[in-house]
Amino acid sequence: MKKLLCVCAAMLGIAAAAEKPRAMFGVVAEESAARVSGVLVRAVNPESPAYQAGMREGDVLLSFNGQLVLTRNQLRSLLDAAEPGQQVPISFLQKGVQRDVSVRLAARAALRKRGAASADAAVGADWMMRPLAVNPAIREAMAKHRREIVRQLRQVTEAFVPGEVSDHLQAIRHLARDANPNGRGWMLGEAGEVTLQFRTEEGVIVLHGASNKLNLTVYDAELKREYDELPLNTAEERAALPQEVRERLKRLR
Repeated sequence: MKKLLCVCAAMLGIAAAAEKPRAMFGVVAEESAARVSGVLVRAVNPESPAYQAGMREGDVLLSFNGQLVLTRNQLRSLLDAAEPGQQVPISFLQKGVQRDVSVRLAARAALRKRGAASADAAVGADWMMRPLAVNPAIREAMAKHRREIVRQLRQVTEAFVPGEVSDHLQAIRHLARDANPNGRGWMLGEAGEVTLQFRTEEGVIVLHGASNKLNLTVYDAELKREYDELPLNTAEERAALPQEVRERLKRLR
């Protein structure tokens, strides 16, 4: 009898752990074949913390709980590590404008009780959709423009031409829209902003470009922000870049 009680208690403990509510943010997101920094929000649960924070379909989630979001799987891992009721800071792009807010995560079970989407539904769930299929020719054209941007960044204090970099960024923008003419899956900022990320051994460098205004945000290997909005628009601004950043740019591939 004692053994039976122990087994029952253990089973009840396992069941309780299995039923423990997981944190719910409330978005469906996907990565961009254009390697846009962050993940594109395809849908937002209207009763979720994300919606209450002002997020809408087409936004780009840049960071979650202090961590730069580079892939949908990373976002999923960050959600798995969070707790219901936890207050977390997020950053996202909405119509080309970055917004930094704080949200209190809900419990997934609690959202279900209010009639929100289940964990397997398309809208409001925290599973991540697969990236859209992209025509190989379009993908290669985008990669070619990206290589030209890398070439420019590697010579940022020597022969960098902001107008050419902006042109390549806009070309990527238009190709991205061509990859999905319906516009569902490509939202690079209504104000014309395009954001590209470049991974290095030291961390991540993010290039932002809109209306011929270029700047860099630099993160270390732990994805903690080191430098924010370093402008690249004039020779004086590029000469003022920290030496560490210039050396990292030279090693871009």
